Amino acid sequence: MKIHGGDVNLNYFKSQDFFSRLGLSFGALIITVAPLWIFLYVVLLCFLSKGYDYESTKYYMILVLIVTACFVVVVLMLMILGWILNCKSNSVINTIVVIAIFCALPHVVISFAFMVGILMLPLYILVGYLVYWYLKGGAKYQPKVKPALKVKIKLS
Repeated sequence: MKIHGGDVNLNYFKSQDFFSRLGLSFGALIITVAPLWIFLYVVLLCFLSKGYDYESTKYYMILVLIVTACFVVVVLMLMILGWILNCKSNSVINTIVVIAIFCALPHVVISFAFMVGILMLPLYILVGYLVYWYLKGGAKYQPKVKPALKVKIKLS
């Protein structure tokens, strides 16, 4: 099967890698109730923005936090989807990932300040690995596999 000149290996979607990545990503998102915490965080930022007038600098700071939070969530979902589908990384994707890292830093600090970051720690660990995976090249990067131990037992 060819899509846009490239071969698609459908056996990958039956492999253990695909299902383990799918399970890990859904586990990090659903078990930590991350969508709920992210939604509540954005709603909290929206409520904070309502309390300030449009000339206030605090209003613009909160507006920047809302926009960067939405950007980070979109990049996070695309990173998880690209990891599950085993996509290769290029310089454009790496640039977006690095920009998302700098946009996410204030949000991570705020989440740990309000003690919600501890509840989302599995998601943060997954995101840290995904950033490493993408910056190494995505699907081009193959982790080194240690050889299995072979034990020979002779029965006499």
